[in-house]
Amino acid sequence: MEKGQPSVLVTGANGFIGARLCHRLIMEGFRVTAGVRRSSDLTALRSLNVEYCYGDVTEPETLDDMVAGVDYVIHNAGLIKARRKEAFFRVNQQGTEYLLQAILKCNPEVKTVVCVSSQAAVGPSTAGRPVTEDDPARPITTYGRSKLAGEQAALAFADRLKVAIVRPPGVYGPGDRELLSFFRAVNNGIKPYIGDISRRLQLVHVDDLCRGIMAAATSAPKSGAVYFIAESRSYSMTELIGILETASGKKARALRLPASLFRAIATVSEFAMKAIGGTPMLTREKANELLASWEVSTAKASRDLSFESHISFEQGATETYDWYRRTGWIK
Repeated sequence: MEKGQPSVLVTGANGFIGARLCHRLIMEGFRVTAGVRRSSDLTALRSLNVEYCYGDVTEPETLDDMVAGVDYVIHNAGLIKARRKEAFFRVNQQGTEYLLQAILKCNPEVKTVVCVSSQAAVGPSTAGRPVTEDDPARPITTYGRSKLAGEQAALAFADRLKVAIVRPPGVYGPGDRELLSFFRAVNNGIKPYIGDISRRLQLVHVDDLCRGIMAAATSAPKSGAVYFIAESRSYSMTELIGILETASGKKARALRLPASLFRAIATVSEFAMKAIGGTPMLTREKANELLASWEVSTAKASRDLSFESHISFEQGATETYDWYRRTGWIK
């Protein structure tokens, strides 16, 4: 390690956001420890100069060595899909508490702990205005409630450790699988107009999110601060799908699906998958999430962290399509 080189632990380092974050941190001169489970797929990290440290946030006895001696901790590990609701809280809430306990015990001089949460922790926007950090939390999914519980677990340590919370809305970019189905649908000639297509969504490119996380780690003015990190503007569903059509380079036809029918499909999907012991991709909660508006204010991040998004959805969608095609995820 070079003298004076800052060190950082990234939990969940092998995932979509985690691997991209590790790459960004290395580019910025950090020595990166990738916190991963022994069963993790490390494909996304193989080209990166990271040091591996194996552990599991649900197993506190594995965390001491992981957190010891680093300057910063970015807690990115989390569960976004599960068969049982209890699993969300075991990872997203209890795992966060175990990690912070280990930091307090083994590395109390850590400069900052950044916990990567989600807008799902506070719920969708209402009354036609963006959600702010001061608005009360009203999560509408089990995942969102577990992420809110994880935030509360982290903030309980804010008087003893410097803690910051970052809440992105939907994250997309090269390597993302969550929004891949929308990119594929438009690429295959279908514009999925589901429910009220005037509802508004705000997204964040993964590279902008990484910049925001790093800013929170190095610039957050006080412990316990919470920030929305997103592109500075929102889009209607019509606009988003139009941008995807342009970025795909293909003409697509509208497929209109009323909200009631979409919820019915989600209900059938959820119960069918549970009947065969699978983890459903589309559930009733997921349907309600997809049918809502998700707008946030980035004013606080701009003021406190000097964060401004650099990548518009037009630019990011084109880049993401190119990546999907190069890797064979989209033909």
